[in-house]
Amino acid sequence: MDPTALCSVCVEAESKYTCPVCTARTCSLACSKRHKLRTSCEGQQRPSTFKSKSDLHHPSQVAADFDFLNSIQRALDRAADDPHGPFRSKPPLDHRIKDICNNRGLVVLPAPCQSSRAGQNHSFYNNDRIIWTVEWVFNGSITSTVQVDESLTIKDAFENQVLPSLSTPPPSSDAKAHPLNLVYHLRSLEPHSQSITLLPLAAQDTLSKALVNATILEFPTIQVSTVS
Repeated sequence: MDPTALCSVCVEAESKYTCPVCTARTCSLACSKRHKLRTSCEGQQRPSTFKSKSDLHHPSQVAADFDFLNSIQRALDRAADDPHGPFRSKPPLDHRIKDICNNRGLVVLPAPCQSSRAGQNHSFYNNDRIIWTVEWVFNGSITSTVQVDESLTIKDAFENQVLPSLSTPPPSSDAKAHPLNLVYHLRSLEPHSQSITLLPLAAQDTLSKALVNATILEFPTIQVSTVS
């Protein structure tokens, strides 16, 4: 028998396996373990290990690179299947919501699926209209995110759904005794520069009217400010 075909550990049996790191030949799992202990060889290629140009063309290195790329793809596939993972697949926008937005000239830019904004979006279609997740920014600091029926006016949605949820209500929040003087703006994105434009809104506009010809990120953000 050719001596090079013998196991490099026991030097008795015919070798069956080749170490992917040092190319040592072994005949069994036991000899493979002894080889790793004796030589401190990990028995597994490190993708970050420097390789010379000549090594890159060796068939064993090509196979190792192929296996490494496959392992990355398998990891990504597993992550995409995890409903709570950062790389989960994002469900497509309801075609009925998409049709309504297209008819209004409303552009909804999707946030990255692993972002917190994407996770906050619970907008849905209901009886020929959209129940939007709306982010409200009050006086630049107090923020609330609530579900708003788009048939409601901006004023009613804010005063009935947002004001009661604020941990620190603003002064004179009693609408009957001392009505607040509020101004409303929709945050709209410029499609090309991604810069933010504040579009003034009338208090009596419905949310559906406020979103016509706007560009929003995932769901609407409305800024509310008090004026003296």
